[in-house]
Amino acid sequence: MTSNTRIVLAKWPETVPVPGEHLVLDNSRTIDIENVPLNGGFLTKLLLISPEPYMLSRMRDPALRSFASPMVLGAPVVGMCLVKVLRSEKEGVNAGDYMYGMTHWELYTVQPYMEGRCMQRELWTPETFDLDSLVLQPVPDPKGAFPFSRYSSLMGIPGLAGYSSFMSLIAPRLNTDGQKTVFVSSGAGGVGTVIIQLAKKKGLKVIASAGSDQKVAYCKKIGADYAFNYETESYREALEKEGPIDFYYDNVGGIALEEAINACKLNAYIVVCGHITGYGKPVEERHGIKNTHLLFERRITIQGFLVPDLLSPTMMQQFFQDVPGWTAQGLLQSEEKLIDGFENAPQALVEAVWGGSDYSVSKLVVVVAKD
Repeated sequence: MTSNTRIVLAKWPETVPVPGEHLVLDNSRTIDIENVPLNGGFLTKLLLISPEPYMLSRMRDPALRSFASPMVLGAPVVGMCLVKVLRSEKEGVNAGDYMYGMTHWELYTVQPYMEGRCMQRELWTPETFDLDSLVLQPVPDPKGAFPFSRYSSLMGIPGLAGYSSFMSLIAPRLNTDGQKTVFVSSGAGGVGTVIIQLAKKKGLKVIASAGSDQKVAYCKKIGADYAFNYETESYREALEKEGPIDFYYDNVGGIALEEAINACKLNAYIVVCGHITGYGKPVEERHGIKNTHLLFERRITIQGFLVPDLLSPTMMQQFFQDVPGWTAQGLLQSEEKLIDGFENAPQALVEAVWGGSDYSVSKLVVVVAKD
């Protein structure tokens, strides 16, 4: 028998989860890798974990309203991961295959996983998306063209979010009537780095914000025309100096959104991808936007989205035609902060939400096993 360590959601967090209290390392399980029944499925080994801020929205009582389907209390945490298939009874899935998608935070899992899948659908509201539907998909072995960690950044959810939203929502609104300006908040984040680089490919002027001087330097490295540290230079000061803006790509909400609205031109377009400033905070403690009158005065459009909204077969085909090639050629860059050790995944999730001055690169990835 082999130890099958997992990380369990032991308690609903009121704000940000605390490792050891809400997210607990469980060493009590074992598994017979050679003989565990597969029941027509397949057995996977966990290689990489991709901690994402949206996961906090899943760590809630199922009765609470949210865009994201909830996790299951007492079950393993579920998130986007890279796995390797060890055994398979499923047609089209073979031992040795690499796959990326939703799965348990546990060393070995018989797929499809069930324990961490919320089945209380009667409690879901119309905007709730079933994140467990983002099932594991085969991905090719890059064979040295790029590291496997890219499947957690450029070719994972951050890359899909950035690429699909830019190509679907921003690119169609570009024209030759002068250079356009886009402001990207959380520019050093996984999605922000993709938006910066795609915007530069299309000839836009890019303004980016980040929470440390190291992150600002990274934004500039990948092409931002102007990047600022919002801890030392206010959003208003930076946008008054470098704006006005035609587009705002919002990853954080709060004061950044308010000041972006102030800096918007007539008929500006705002894409809302995330709300980092609100994650883990009660509604009453979040920043209230005070200038919504500018939305009608300047005819500003605000468009929110979830990644699956944009993933038509055509978009997926386009993504896989462009992004792997650009990545291999170095035309689309990403850096990952690799954190060794399964036991460090809970703290990595906290860092993915709150960030920190020592995380100057785009994406945190937890390395559970090399292969």
